Amino acid sequence: MSAGAAHPGEGPQPDAGSLPEPLRSLPPGGRGAGHLLAQLADVQVAHEELRVAEEMRVQQEQITHLLLQHDAERRWRGQMSALLPLGLFLTDGNGALTEANPALAAHLGTALQRLRGKPLSVYLAPEDVRPFRSALRELGSGAAVDQTLTVTVRPRRRPPLRAHLFGFTDAADHRASAARVQWVLIPEEAVVDGLAGGRADDEPAVPARAPADVDTEDEERIPASQVIGLATALAELSGLSAGQADGQRLLGRMAALIRGAVPAADWVSITVGDPREPQRLGSDSAEAQTFDGRQVQAGEGPCWDAHRVGSVVVTDDVVADPRWPVLARLVAAGPVRSVLAVPLHEDGTASGAINVYSGRTGAFGLAGRRIAELAAAAVAGVLQNVAEREAMQQLAGNLERALGSRAVIDQAKGILMVRLGVNADDAFARLVTLSNRHNVKVRDLAALVVEGHVDDLLTAD
Repeated sequence: MSAGAAHPGEGPQPDAGSLPEPLRSLPPGGRGAGHLLAQLADVQVAHEELRVAEEMRVQQEQITHLLLQHDAERRWRGQMSALLPLGLFLTDGNGALTEANPALAAHLGTALQRLRGKPLSVYLAPEDVRPFRSALRELGSGAAVDQTLTVTVRPRRRPPLRAHLFGFTDAADHRASAARVQWVLIPEEAVVDGLAGGRADDEPAVPARAPADVDTEDEERIPASQVIGLATALAELSGLSAGQADGQRLLGRMAALIRGAVPAADWVSITVGDPREPQRLGSDSAEAQTFDGRQVQAGEGPCWDAHRVGSVVVTDDVVADPRWPVLARLVAAGPVRSVLAVPLHEDGTASGAINVYSGRTGAFGLAGRRIAELAAAAVAGVLQNVAEREAMQQLAGNLERALGSRAVIDQAKGILMVRLGVNADDAFARLVTLSNRHNVKVRDLAALVVEGHVDDLLTAD
């Protein structure tokens, strides 16, 4: 009963002629029509509270859906692509830039915040505009799933540069404004210099970190075919987190993409967490799984060292390498010889490792190592994206359970209001008292009331 409601027998009673037929037959007095109308008003208040709670639940579901969609389709560009010295960006079917990473801004010689909405064609040489638009039509309409171009980019206040441009259909649509196309821009000079990114006049440099145990003076040209494989792998990695709910399959898919991008790679595995107690493991083959198991059995190996020191570890022949004598004995009869272990980083801390295996000795050159590092940066971004999405889903689940508990408690309050003739505050106070007395959570006690055990509870009280 609300605080301002009239008590039975107080104040004027309603005119019997204005009451519905079922109420006219009720006797006058304390348990008459006035009392019943007051109780009905309180039940209506409780019903309104339930309606509001249901609306909140629906709104929460909509918010959760929007957040997950935003996370799946957009957040990778702020987390993963910012780590890479390659230009990664998204355009609509008209070629207007909708998303871009800092490396693209550096290659175009402009500030990142100035790129959104601008057509990429304004940064291309006139002779390259028509081929770009032709490739864009093919990708935006779905007539092709990938396109490869070599273009001349004209940065502001800097000399022109030649670059490889790779396009991949993200969402085909007959409306150009609704189509989405992913692009990877790799300057030819970056291919020669080991994929080191350029720098705009008003942007900080985006470094490409060389492995700690690699002689950086021994530069080697990365073949165009390997650049194409890297671009394809990066584009596919960027979209993995959108639809992969199974963490094990996600890691396996990423391992397969890395195997296709890194030259001489035969088998690949990914370890998330400390190799001694990994949180997740994924691989593309039984050979990779077996070698991972041998490292755990030996308590040593390239993966362990890469995670411990936080830098790339490579061996030309694991059987002959004196750094891991126990492991060498365990894997002597196996197919793996060369190993390339690249740490995964999150917030500057090693969070796992990518293990690339080859059946040949001396398989991994400088180009392969740097490609593996770029792939590792992409994998780290995807995994961070997935971790944040899982945390968001857990938070949404907690909120949904809280809303569900509130709805049950409000229903129980309405039942007690009618049964005991009290207002909402008194009904909730009675629930709290029963909860403390019987050492039962309020939401569990409310569920018992709603399920029809109110008389048993009140009798016990």
